[in-house]
Amino acid sequence: MNTRLVLFSLSALALAPLPGRAQEKTPALSPEELASRRSSVVNLEKHIEQREERLGEIIADIRGLDDRVEDGVDEIVTMMSQVKDSETSKVRIANIKVDVIVGLRRTIDYYNQHRDTLREQLRTGKSAQSKETLEKDLAIFDARVDKRVKQIMELAKSFPDPQELEKYETTSTSSWFGWTIENEEISGAWKQNRRDERHTESAREGVRKGLLDSIDHLRQRNAYLAGKLKSPNVPEAEKAYYETEIARNNGILEQRNTELQEFSSGAATEAAPVMQDQAHDLDLLVRSSRNDLREDFFSIFRKYDELNRARAELKQLQDNLAARKAWLVNYDAEHPQ
Repeated sequence: MNTRLVLFSLSALALAPLPGRAQEKTPALSPEELASRRSSVVNLEKHIEQREERLGEIIADIRGLDDRVEDGVDEIVTMMSQVKDSETSKVRIANIKVDVIVGLRRTIDYYNQHRDTLREQLRTGKSAQSKETLEKDLAIFDARVDKRVKQIMELAKSFPDPQELEKYETTSTSSWFGWTIENEEISGAWKQNRRDERHTESAREGVRKGLLDSIDHLRQRNAYLAGKLKSPNVPEAEKAYYETEIARNNGILEQRNTELQEFSSGAATEAAPVMQDQAHDLDLLVRSSRNDLREDFFSIFRKYDELNRARAELKQLQDNLAARKAWLVNYDAEHPQ
């Protein structure tokens, strides 16, 4: 903020009436001083317009990055959900899926950290942002977490269901003077089924545990909030926040319970086996894409920090403009021309 703006703010405060004292008429200004004050309003409006444009540019940057991240994650999840291991790829596809699931869980943790910050700001009211802005941002983070949960479930469902297969297969048959000799070995399909079974059980159990942990956490959180509502001397604004969060948590609880039921009762989705070379190519593709997406993902939050600074600056300027205009309205009423 420039020196001229600061001086005007200080002068406006100096002219404000003190509590318990009769309001005195604002001293008349010279035509030059009054013109300068009116001009400062125009200049500040232009400054605000410029900052609003910058704010729009930051938002556009965030949306562009977010669209790129979401498109990239959707592509990886869809691609990997449509394939499974073969006897030649063994567990390479399964390992790629596990790595992607771990990455998705990490993004959930990161979103949750920012959700906690927003919830604390809503509770205390200590934020440069408005309540509406905080709630809008929180809803965006909630939506991203819900989407990541569904993507993890989609990947986990793509692990193949275990099959009932014969362990041994006849690999060769020979005859000698009327005697038939069959050579049996452990079936390659049976071996692959065992590999698939281990990864399927681990992946699905991990998702079930994650959903159960989320449900338990939400229930404990609501019990804690209900206790806070019963505490004496809780400000009304804080009570309203607790009630809103309990309602939000109840909605998420219902959703998580539905997801758990659907996931536990659903069969594996159809997936095509891939050979070793294709699995190798997919591994390289996913690794490369994830590196790009990781950079874009953290760029979003760097831009989000920049957005919040720009929001706070704009709010300060808008408040200052409102104070200047109010002062001029009051002055014109006291000194009609």
